[in-house]
Order: sequence, then structure tokens, then C-alpha cells
Amino acid sequence: MPRLQWNRATSATLLALVGALSLTACSGDDDTTPDSGVKVDAGTTVDAGSDAGPTDAGSDAGSVDTGIAWDGGSAGTFSCEGKTQTTLNFAPGQEEAFQDQVNTLAECTTINLAAGTYTFDNAITIRQKGITLVGAGKGAKGEGTGGASSTVLVFTNAAANSNGLDVVGDRFTVSDLAVWNAKKDAIRVESSADVVMRRVRTEWAEANKESNGKYGLYPVKSKYVVIEDCEAYNAADAGIYVGQTEYAVVRNSVAKQNVAGIEIENTKYAYVLGNTAQDNTTGLVVFDLPGNPIKGTDIRVKDNIITGNNRNNFASVQASSSTVSQVPAGTGTFLLASRRVELTGNTWGDNNTVDVAVLSGLTIEKDPAQWVAGGLNFASADISVHDNTFQGGSGDNVDNGNTSQSLRPLGAALAALYAYGETQGTLSVEHLLWDGLDPFGHDRAQLNPINICFANNMLPASTTTAIVDLDLQAAATLAGQGNLPGAWAKTRHYAADKAEFNCSGFSPALTIGDFIQ
Repeated sequence: MPRLQWNRATSATLLALVGALSLTACSGDDDTTPDSGVKVDAGTTVDAGSDAGPTDAGSDAGSVDTGIAWDGGSAGTFSCEGKTQTTLNFAPGQEEAFQDQVNTLAECTTINLAAGTYTFDNAITIRQKGITLVGAGKGAKGEGTGGASSTVLVFTNAAANSNGLDVVGDRFTVSDLAVWNAKKDAIRVESSADVVMRRVRTEWAEANKESNGKYGLYPVKSKYVVIEDCEAYNAADAGIYVGQTEYAVVRNSVAKQNVAGIEIENTKYAYVLGNTAQDNTTGLVVFDLPGNPIKGTDIRVKDNIITGNNRNNFASVQASSSTVSQVPAGTGTFLLASRRVELTGNTWGDNNTVDVAVLSGLTIEKDPAQWVAGGLNFASADISVHDNTFQGGSGDNVDNGNTSQSLRPLGAALAALYAYGETQGTLSVEHLLWDGLDPFGHDRAQLNPINICFANNMLPASTTTAIVDLDLQAAATLAGQGNLPGAWAKTRHYAADKAEFNCSGFSPALTIGDFIQ
């Protein structure tokens, strides 16, 4: 891949942007629709633990049990057991009858959609509990019409700003169908418990269009969510999103050609297992944003493939309210304002900017007061990156060479730093990047105050340094003085076996199991 050529004047100007980084710190849930009012109390006693304070190193586990006993069955308060259960059947050409029935559904209804193409001019709005929607199959990528063994719901000519499926209702299941060209979110489920999305495909016909819908699969403000064997393509924000949610599994799914492939936002207790995130702008991300009431914690990311995520960012920087609109192309995974996150068994490689970045929430919102609603959730702490495979080919073409300050400031800053770093013999961004911001107020002499552990990972044979502490604050100051060599000198580069980072994780360890068999 082409390497950046260093120019002292332009690079110093770009690096000065570090001090003014302002990723748009807005929730992915930008809908102004009032909360549905569905209140869910699952009776679960799991506690996240006591959070790290200003003098705590970030091990916020306390003495609590962070296990999850959920087995994928009904965990909410609603059940169809012992109730009247109805089945409705529809075929292509019966869209109007289908919409009429959806508007007056009784609880505990199963809707079977035969194979073929269904065309709608408005969202399918479900406001009932115990609804199951089943098609004949999700079909293959690129199929905008249903076939003999697939069901495709088409929203190409639907009303502007409408979703595809728009659901509020406990115990909702959707399976074996595709949603094509939704104007907004393909499948949105809000304020619901016991949500299952299985063998579903969401897709927009054209790639790289900022006018595409923002989200493919979008459960938000919910509890007990399973997304399994699904596919998501061409979303202008995230293909698969879980936000402001407690207890979620995203398993064996594929996300490609989106801005963000898989996004876990402000979520407690999530298991992200066996997925493929490729050819997105950023592959698989975990973060909190200010102003959301759920403080994300206890996330296991295991056995995922996160490679080749170099698609140019096609979310509009001006028009989009999402954080990922600011992410440089080539970002494998970033963790931002995240606690107790375990990354294990994953494969990264060929991500042009960086494989894994650990960032403080203060990178996107510098005022701690803005984080009060989330329990001062700006701190990243207790990150365990172990037993993964880093294939190489990453970090040597930051943001695909798009270094304009009007695009992605973080990408511009990294490009400037490492263009200079190349003159010092450092050719590419290391596999793990930490911004060096320590919200706990430790002395910089303490190398790893937030407890990032990087252990037992398989690295390319050519790797000499695997971890970089960017020291963002000091670098910004020096860059503002036009001193790029001084800014580079503040970055610290470590081998994978550096003692302070070669640690065993956090305690107690996550006990999140395989929820569903």
C-alpha cells in the first residue's frame, strides 16, 4: 500500500488537529419519537459492579457476580404460554391485507410470509406482544426480489424517513426474510424484551450512498436480544447495531460494506461471537456516548473475523449525527468509553489505519459534566486483548490517504504523526493504539493506569512494537507549537511482552457463556 510522505509544515498543521478533536458525540438513536413507555423488569440480579472513581485504576468489578444466567429463552415478563395463539398466512400481492392485519394484531400471533417479493409504501408497524414474523428465507446478497425459497420486503418507494419493520413489543421474533432499501432503519425494535432476529438480511441496493438508511438491524432500549445468522450490507451508519440495551448476543452474522459493521453502544452484558466484519469503514466497535442512561460494561468479543475494513467513510460529516461518521477508513475495532471488555480469539488484518484503538470518551466530549447522565461513563478501563491473531498489513495507509482536516481529524492526526514516524524507522501504526488519556489522574510515569492487557496474541514475524501510547494531550500541545518531532517523541512504543501491558486481564473475569445452544 502507498505510504504517506512527510512534510514538516503540513504535518504539523494536521497534527495540531489532535488538540481539537471533536467527533460528533451523538447517540446513534437520533429518532425524536417519544419513548414507547414499555417498562421491562426481568427480575435479574446481576450487577455491573462499582465503577472506578477518580483515584481508581479502573478495575471496577467490585465483588459482584458478573455472570449471565440467561439461556436464550424467555427472560422478560411476557409469555404466550396458556394464551390464545393465532397464525396468519400471506402471499405476494396481499400486501394491503397484510398491513391491515398488522394494524389490528392480537397478541401471540404468528405471521407466515410465503416466498416472493412484497412491496410496501410505508413501514410495517407492530405494537403488540408475542408476535412472530417468518418468511421462506433471507436469500443471497444482492437479491432485491424474492425467489422460490426467499422472502424479500421491498421499501424502495416507501414514504420518506420511514423504517422497514418498526416494532415495539415484548417477545418479538423475525426470521427468514430480507428487508430491501428501507428509507431509514431496516428493522428497528425499541423498548422490548425477548427479541430474536435470526436468518435475516438487510440491504440497500447501492453501495457507498450516504442517503441509504442508517441502520440494518437496530434493537435499542431493550433487554434480552439475540441476533443470529444474519447479514447486513450498505448501511450508512451501522449494519448491525445494539444500543442502550442489557443482555445481548450477536452471533454468526455477517456485516459488509457498511460504515460500521457491528456496533455495540451503551450496552451492558453483550456477547459478540463468531461474526465476520469485512469491507466496512470500521469493522466492530464498542463504545458509550454521553447522555445515555445505560453505562456499558461487560462485553465479550470472541472468535470474530475483522479484516480489510478499508471502505471510504460514506456517512456525511455535516449531515450525520453519528460518531462513526468521523471514523477514519481502515479502523478494525475501536473501544471508546468502554469498561470490562474482553477481546479474544479474534482475527484482525489489512485494516489500513489500525487494528484496535482504545479511546477515552473525553476524545469526543471534553466536558465531564456532559457524561453525568451515564454515570460519568467517559472512562475506558479494564480492556483485555488476549489470544487473538493479528495477520499484518494494517496501519500503513491511514484513512486510505485522506488526510484533509475537513474529513476525519483523528485520521489526519495519525497520518501526520506516522508520516514523521516513518523518518524515524516506525513504518506503521501498531496493532493496539491507546490515546493515553487517563481519566483517573495518574502520573504519566505509570505506563498502564487503565489496565489494558495485551497477552498471548499471535503477531506477524516482522512485528517489533505492538502497542502505542499516543499521549494525545502532550502531542497536541507540542504540535500546536509546530514541534512535530517533539510530539512524536511523546508517543511511546512497546513490544507485545512489555510487562505493564502483559497482564492477566481484570477480576472477576467475565463469565458470559454461550447463551444459546
